Amino acid sequence: MYIKLLDFEKDNFEGKDNKKSMLSDAEINEKYEIGEARIVTEQGSIKLPLVKDVFTNGKYDRKPIYQRRITWDNRKRSRLIESFIMNIPVPPIFIYEIEYGKYEVMDGLQRISAIMDFYNDGYELEGLTEWAELNGKKYSNLPQKIKEGIDRRQISIVSLLKESAKSQEQEQRMKRMVFERLNTGGVKLEDQEIRNALYNGEFNMMCKELSANKNFRKLWGIPTSVGSDDMNELYQLDTVDSLDVTDELASNNLYMRMYDVELVLRFFAMRHVNEYSGQLSDFLDKCMIFGNSILEENISRKDDLKNIFINAIDIALKMFGDKAFCQYKEIRKEYKWSKPQKMIYDSLMLVLTKYNISEVPDNNEKIRTYMENIYKENEELFNGKKQSKSDILCRAAFFEKVVQNILEGNMDE
Repeated sequence: MYIKLLDFEKDNFEGKDNKKSMLSDAEINEKYEIGEARIVTEQGSIKLPLVKDVFTNGKYDRKPIYQRRITWDNRKRSRLIESFIMNIPVPPIFIYEIEYGKYEVMDGLQRISAIMDFYNDGYELEGLTEWAELNGKKYSNLPQKIKEGIDRRQISIVSLLKESAKSQEQEQRMKRMVFERLNTGGVKLEDQEIRNALYNGEFNMMCKELSANKNFRKLWGIPTSVGSDDMNELYQLDTVDSLDVTDELASNNLYMRMYDVELVLRFFAMRHVNEYSGQLSDFLDKCMIFGNSILEENISRKDDLKNIFINAIDIALKMFGDKAFCQYKEIRKEYKWSKPQKMIYDSLMLVLTKYNISEVPDNNEKIRTYMENIYKENEELFNGKKQSKSDILCRAAFFEKVVQNILEGNMDE
């Protein structure tokens, strides 16, 4: 299948990778002696009642761009408080000095928020095992001795100082390296959460912005938290703080684990499907690095890329309705529409980039019946085990014919 790429997309992923030169033992020793790639830290601690004052004084950014969206429920928050009651060691909070006297939280956002909300009576303790008699209580109605005991506790702070990096580029690399090695929250990072930390740049930001597109969210069943049609307004309101999302978004796994952003990345990666080999995760990593590099060279390219994605999404919704990425298949001995499928999204979106929205008809009963029939007749093509490059291209060729039949009115064939 022919894929029309923009001129700046025509370089290959590998051409954008940075290759490190080989160093001699003497050069390696010198690198170590001068302290290159060595982090400078300070350690301290804060008493729990002071956590709110410290982290709301304007010197700390609690929501840097690489923070993930996942939030702790009250049970996890309560177990943290129980750890303080029992004086069980709690992992430290890691902060990075972005300029002298100003910091951003690299790891520990959930612990900070759990402590602050606890002192604000923001939740009742629940799920405690060793102190089950405290379940159902907020801070204000805890027994006095328990309060006094908690108030004496401290949480450790590890500060990564600005001296750790000698340039802005090295600073970004250092922060990402540290973030990759920190997983103290006990929840495994998903691939896109890691990319968000390691490969943050204009392309990553663009993918996050596009993930807030209303039509994209509608097709993937992701709640739209505000009524605005402005994608940038949606993005700002939804992601200004990983803890300040609506209850609907907080319960949506696609959103909270950044799978929605990965779906946007997949769209742009599939435009280079002819380079696809090996593990999909590695392929997406390369696409992220490539995308950041081409936008770093020329930021004006962002609008062209955004328009390609938005046009394809708008066509998908207009032409196929809210079942655009769903498969009509046999489920428990009855034919019905499935949930949205990545294998349909990957190939169909690739095809739809060839058209303009004015060229395609609105979804109607004839199109819906046609799609039901072709899915029944081609069920084997959508076997979830078929995820190779040739399978993706085969499905793209299939959808190319489907779209042409709809445009030409040949849906009875």
